[in-house]
Amino acid sequence: SLSPLPGGPSTVTPFSSHANWKPSSELVSSWKERAGILGSGGRRIDLPGIVHPLLTLSTNHRGNIFHVSPVPLRPGKVVSCAADGYLMLSDVERRASGIGDFSFSSVILSPEYQNEIGESESALHYRHSLMCFSHEFINSNVGLVCSERGLLHFDLRLPARSQHRGSVVEEMSRTCKACKVWNAYDVNGRQDGEEAELESSYVFAGGSGCDVVLYDLRMTGDFSCQEVQRFRPRPLRGKSNSVSVSGIDLSKDKRELLISYENDQIYTFPIFPNASSAAGPSLSDINAATAHDMEEDGESSNRHRPVPELAAYGGHLNRLTFLKMAKYAGPRDEYICTGSDSGHAWIYEKKTGSVVSFLKADNSTCNGIVPHPTLPYFITYGIDSTAKLWRASNPVDDNVDDTDLGRFAYSQKRKYQKSMIVDQWKSAMRRKAIDLDDEDLSYFPDEIPEAEEDTEESFFGGIGLLFVRARFGTMQGVPYIGNDMKKLPLTLTQNYAACARACSSGDDEPVRSGLLGLKRRVSLIKLRHHADALGLAFDCGMPWILKHKEHLLLKRSREERNATRKTNLSYGSLADLIPNNPSSWLPFDKYLSNPPQVGGMVFNKHDYEKFYRERYADESIISVGRSKSVNVISQVSSTPTKLDISSVAPADVDIDAMEEKAHGSGESSTIAVKEEEVGMSTSDKDLESYISDRAWDILYQTVTVLKEAGNEAVRSSLYSLAARRYDKAINYCSIAYLEFQVGNCAFLAEHQIVISGNGGYECRWSPLFKLLIQVRLNLSMCFMKEEMNDVKSAISQATTSIKELKPFSTEKGVVLTGKRLDRRRGDEPESTYLEAKSLEAKALFRLGSAQLSLGDYDDAVKSLYRSIKASGDNPDKAVLRKLNEARRGSQEKKESQKRKFKFMFGSSINENDDNETLEEESKVGDDN
Repeated sequence: SLSPLPGGPSTVTPFSSHANWKPSSELVSSWKERAGILGSGGRRIDLPGIVHPLLTLSTNHRGNIFHVSPVPLRPGKVVSCAADGYLMLSDVERRASGIGDFSFSSVILSPEYQNEIGESESALHYRHSLMCFSHEFINSNVGLVCSERGLLHFDLRLPARSQHRGSVVEEMSRTCKACKVWNAYDVNGRQDGEEAELESSYVFAGGSGCDVVLYDLRMTGDFSCQEVQRFRPRPLRGKSNSVSVSGIDLSKDKRELLISYENDQIYTFPIFPNASSAAGPSLSDINAATAHDMEEDGESSNRHRPVPELAAYGGHLNRLTFLKMAKYAGPRDEYICTGSDSGHAWIYEKKTGSVVSFLKADNSTCNGIVPHPTLPYFITYGIDSTAKLWRASNPVDDNVDDTDLGRFAYSQKRKYQKSMIVDQWKSAMRRKAIDLDDEDLSYFPDEIPEAEEDTEESFFGGIGLLFVRARFGTMQGVPYIGNDMKKLPLTLTQNYAACARACSSGDDEPVRSGLLGLKRRVSLIKLRHHADALGLAFDCGMPWILKHKEHLLLKRSREERNATRKTNLSYGSLADLIPNNPSSWLPFDKYLSNPPQVGGMVFNKHDYEKFYRERYADESIISVGRSKSVNVISQVSSTPTKLDISSVAPADVDIDAMEEKAHGSGESSTIAVKEEEVGMSTSDKDLESYISDRAWDILYQTVTVLKEAGNEAVRSSLYSLAARRYDKAINYCSIAYLEFQVGNCAFLAEHQIVISGNGGYECRWSPLFKLLIQVRLNLSMCFMKEEMNDVKSAISQATTSIKELKPFSTEKGVVLTGKRLDRRRGDEPESTYLEAKSLEAKALFRLGSAQLSLGDYDDAVKSLYRSIKASGDNPDKAVLRKLNEARRGSQEKKESQKRKFKFMFGSSINENDDNETLEEESKVGDDN
């Protein structure tokens, strides 16, 4: 089903190719024709992109096979372990040549149990076998097996009955889920294939619980004698009973340990970070570390302090299966890859924590991804019946420009998709209320997942429905397998929502380390996705500060660079530098939250400063300050507008006049940026305490920039781009006018009380509220354009605007308050009523125009009459033209219905008076 042909789904570029690729009928026909043709010699002509197995090997396992690996230095021999508890040795070459009997596999380890007498019996009489999860070779004959019977030892030279019984580590006697043999001397010149007795000395092992321990297998006695170092993530301390290890990996130089946890995320740990040599620890370093721990703790039975993590990676969910592996990838282990419950393979960039590849690899659950040690190839595997082979490459379609500027150009023409907030507004928050125990943790409206992907009414704490839909399917036709990077933000939102909902309802958390770290990682990944999609620079230290790449602007001429500063349609425009999601910015900015959460990629520099500098500091992205901030102010105002949301009186800034000036002059409204970096500077004068008024001002400036950028896109007839910018503006407005848990964004708390006390209505007139209504009406206009043609959404935006204006437009000098708007507050300035009626007239005009395009002529007549009435004695000519068009349409519709009745019943129908329709319409207009 996959093809490497140009434009095919297996080679689609995430930010510069059309989504939902479908092969042309001609291409499908050619595939079918080639599939039925036999070449010379009777050989079948294979379809492009199809991987054919060389042979099928029967291992005699009676359960799911979990792990298969070749035997070192013994070509043709493979070892497999499975859910039936057996470890089997198979001969591939004998199977290929057909030599010998039918069976090509032999038993190395068999499941066992202890009966009441204490005797060991064969698995032939044991109905509930104890699974074998994975195995590791120490040399070409000896190895270790992770199983539900513990960490077992095997020797290929011995028959099954002569193998060592019981776990080699007492602590792992019940369950060992993952292990990795470690040799401190691998980095000191040992050649590939060379064996040494020291290889059997050390092993990392983990099972049920959060600890992974480095054991010295030469030691005998209790496990405390075998223990060399213990590794435990700080967020999981005290939560050993709720997580378990699902995978362990080592870096190529054996200096870093990678641990994946079931019910949690991925962590990296340094191995002997204080080693005397950068090449690796010596025996003296190992002994010194052990002695140091013994001195500090003082008790030999529990002498080892847990080693904390260096960094955490995640955003995926690891809950539906118990053996999701995590692997290092890349020539220098630059990447970390893993599977997930959603069926995607996630590839993280190690130094930034962001996701650089997001592959839809399985129709159910992807259990892992195995990278080639040197080549850019990956194999993914999961619940479905196929493994997929992937190759990382540059775009193969010559028509695709995947450069930074190419991605930006594609983003300008990309089709608009409504966000949940624009689509449902208040109903989205009421439908999925989240109440988190941590009062400093926010749950913004933009963090609500799409309705059709809802996960509340499901098992497994809110994520089982995703598994059921993926496993048993609700899709038509062949499922999509390919690069799915465009859906990464949606998947992140779904995952975080599932975790937040589980915390709110008291269910088991899918990520046991907590929502705070997960929120930081999700925000970081979303911001990197935003930067990559638009070809922007990305700083993992402060990812919400987006910036254009200087070298791209330097390539342009001086005139083009000047144009870039004046327009919102060029690369690096201010509107594109604003994060797509308020939740990815506000909780981490010290000027918008109190106290701010730690954002960006976090390394444990406190414990591992030397190790971090040696391995990460030189490669990390240098934090670049922005000379010009995204907190911009329209040039039509000479000074920043201080927005006081709590003030009842209207502000002095006339937003309508600003819009008219921009349109009337025929010139684009330029954006002036303050050099002092409001909200972003790190100078001493800006390190003052959190100020609520400034936070409101930053929010207002942000929405203003987005609105002006949308207006400019409209003037350039880029309606999908304009709609995206208006949509983003509404998402930023939602944090002021929707009810949600504000967390550390304290400037929103007081207004939340006012909104809640008035049934969700805004009852205080402000420039920000006027801006919201104007953006909605502009978005409604975009929906009416032929490029988008979404009339129902246009009606929805206009109707919502009318409803939001109701408290201010009902009576002059009065504002309706209360949960049912059944109370009246007097002494409201007359200007509030006039401005509200003016906006209401525009909203009714948008509503009537949309109803007219749907053929709802009677409703359109009513809406347009109301628009004329709301505008006073000076109706706009465009409204009158639409009204006349609606009246003619209504009259023609009635005459058409009369002709149908005459034809159907064959009888005359009394015709109404010529002026009847006009009188009825006039009456409707008077009533309204």
